[in-house]
Amino acid sequence: MDEILQKFLDKAPAAVIVGATIARTIGDSTLDDIFERHAGAQYTRDLTFSALSRLMTQVVFCTYPSVNAAYQQNQEISVSIASVYNKLNGLETGVSQALAAETARSMDEILTALPDPPDEPVKGLRLRTLDGNFLAGTDHRLACLRGCGAAALPGMALVVRDGGTGLLTDIVPCEDAYTNERPLDTAVLPLVEANDLWLADRNFCTDDSLSGIQARNAYFLVRHHAGTKLHPLGQESRRRHHPDGTISEQRVRVGMSECRCIIIRLKQPLRDGTTEIRLLTNVPLKQLSARRAAELYRTRWRIETAFQELTVSLRCEINTLGYPKAALFGFAMAVVSYNLLVLTRAALASGLGEEVGGVEALSSYHMATQVATVAEGMMIAVPPSAWQRFVAMTAAEFAGWLHEVARGIDWRPYRKRPRGPKKPAVVKRTSRGAHRSTARELNKAQK
Repeated sequence: MDEILQKFLDKAPAAVIVGATIARTIGDSTLDDIFERHAGAQYTRDLTFSALSRLMTQVVFCTYPSVNAAYQQNQEISVSIASVYNKLNGLETGVSQALAAETARSMDEILTALPDPPDEPVKGLRLRTLDGNFLAGTDHRLACLRGCGAAALPGMALVVRDGGTGLLTDIVPCEDAYTNERPLDTAVLPLVEANDLWLADRNFCTDDSLSGIQARNAYFLVRHHAGTKLHPLGQESRRRHHPDGTISEQRVRVGMSECRCIIIRLKQPLRDGTTEIRLLTNVPLKQLSARRAAELYRTRWRIETAFQELTVSLRCEINTLGYPKAALFGFAMAVVSYNLLVLTRAALASGLGEEVGGVEALSSYHMATQVATVAEGMMIAVPPSAWQRFVAMTAAEFAGWLHEVARGIDWRPYRKRPRGPKKPAVVKRTSRGAHRSTARELNKAQK
C-alpha cells in the first residue's frame, strides 16, 4: 500500500494531499453525522448523505460533467438516478450550511498546526470578510421554467472568508435569488464572535448590522452606504497624503453605534464616478490606523478571487440542477472543495518556504485539474484501508505529515504564470433580458 501511495505522491502530490485531507476531515461518518443532526424532513434509507456527497465531489472537481454522468460510473450507489435527484432536490439548506462550517473548522485546526501559521492581519483580531454570491442561471428543465428564455436563477449565498487562513468558513444559503444581501443580516449575526473584525462592502452597512456586531464585542470595517445617515460627533481631522489622494477621519454616530469615519478623497474617480470613499470602523485608533484600515479594505478582492476560483477551477454552478436546494448543496460542496485546495497550497508553502514565494504563487486551477484527472484512478489503486491512517492522526500529526511531504515536492507544476498588465477596459453598456427566481416560480406552480 505504501509503495502504491508513494508512486502517486511522486507524480501527483496535490491529489494525494487532497485525498488524505478528505479522509481526515470529511469521512463518511462525519458527513452522515452532519446530516443526522441538521436534516429536518429528510431521512436516510438506502442512499446515505456521504454517498451523495462523494458523488457531488466528483462533479464539483470536474471529474464528470454532470450528476448523471458521475452516477453512471458509480457502482456503490444502489438506488435509481431518480432517487438521487429526489434526495438532492429536497436537501435542506441547513445541512449545506453546516457542511461548509464544520468541515472548515476541521481544516482550520490543521492549518494553524502547520509550522509558521499565517499572521493575523490585525493583531488580536480575527479578520472575516463577508460578501454575497448569486448563482448563475440553470437549464430550463423544470416545467415552470419552460417556454421563457429568461435566466432561471436557483439562489444565492452569503460567504464568510477567514482573512488569516484564506478558508471560506461559513455560508448563509438563500433559495430566493431576488433576495438582497442586506435583509440577511439576521442570519449573519449569529456567526459573529468576540474579537472578530468584519470586513464588508456598503450593502452590509445598516444600523442593525453595525450595532449587532458591536453588541457581540466584535468590530467592523464597512464602507458607508448613502442610505445610512451619519451624525458627526466632532471635527474632521487634518487631511493627510494618501497614494490614492488624501485621507482623514471623523468621529460619527450611526444609529446607536459610535465609530470612526475614515474619508478617502480620490485623485482619480472610480468607474461609477465616485470621488470619495467613506469607511466606518469601531476599531480603536491605536489598534488600526486610518491608512491601515484603507489598505485592509482593499483586500476585499481576495473573496472575489475565491468566487472566481469556485467558478473556474471548480464547478460551483451546476446548470443541470434547477431546484434551489440542489444547486445550493452543489455550491456548498464547491466551498468544501475550495477549502481543500487552500489547505493544500498552505501545506506546500509551509514545506518549501521561501522557494515557493508564498501561497499566492500557487495555482488552485492546476491543483484542481490534477485532482480531476488522477483522483478516480488513485481511489481504485489505493484501497480504503490505506487512508485510515490519516483518520487516526491528530490535527498536529497530520499537519506534520503534510509539512514533511511538501518538503520533497516539485512545486513547479502548480506555479502561477500571471499575464502582463491589462490594457484599460472600454466599458460597453449592453441591455440584459429579464431573469426569474426559480424559488418564486416553483411557489407559483405549487399554488
